[in-house]
Amino acid sequence: MPPLLLLLAVLLLSSTANGYPSTCSNATCGDLTIAYPFWLNSSSPSSCGYRGLGLACEGNTTLILPAQSHHRYRVSYIDYDTRSVFLVDDAEAEALNTTTCPHLHFNFTIDASSALHLTRSDSNITFFYNCKRNASSPSAVELTGCPDYNGSSYAFTGDGYTGAADEYGCEAAVVAPVLDAHKKAMVEAPPASRYVEVLKGGFELNYSPHSVQCGACERSGGWCGYRHNQTHGGPGVVGFACFCDGGPTDDQCESTSGQNYS
Repeated sequence: MPPLLLLLAVLLLSSTANGYPSTCSNATCGDLTIAYPFWLNSSSPSSCGYRGLGLACEGNTTLILPAQSHHRYRVSYIDYDTRSVFLVDDAEAEALNTTTCPHLHFNFTIDASSALHLTRSDSNITFFYNCKRNASSPSAVELTGCPDYNGSSYAFTGDGYTGAADEYGCEAAVVAPVLDAHKKAMVEAPPASRYVEVLKGGFELNYSPHSVQCGACERSGGWCGYRHNQTHGGPGVVGFACFCDGGPTDDQCESTSGQNYS
């Protein structure tokens, strides 16, 4: 190869190497592909994708989305064409081993700044536990075999029942998202197992194509992510980074003319 072409090839490889980190390439966990804007949280010190979309691969087989209070949701499928991710409550797996009374402990919540949000495909099942008074609502179905409870426990398949927990003197109320199609089909299942099977089917979240911080970066041709800040706050501080062909920046990539894209 002529020396000039060899020099250009070296410069091109160097530019690419300084852009999107090699740890940000697509990865696999079991039979699932992890691609932008998701990323493996083991790819530290560079996190490649949206904040809150870091996934953990356990045993090279199980993909986990950590949530609030160290709660865990197992990722069953990611559809990058429709920007959908399907989750099952992994932390409640023991509760779903029962066939009579799924004893859930956590309400699913999404932070307002998250790129994730529930979809029209989702619905809710509300569970009341250890109620002192009988639920008078026609939508209430009494659960049997609930451990450690002297009072009655119920499941509601509609929306807006959480406030009634105080009316019935219930110890706890938990709202669980489920796929609406699964909930509508569960009328054909035996009463003892119908709720468990629907919960095991999980639910769907969509992720936004742009976040506020990532939007400018992506429009400028970059990939958003996070890295340890070496200049402000020390190496222990993680800050936003826009990965560009010429290397990471703090906001967005520059055009060939030296101007930033709007």
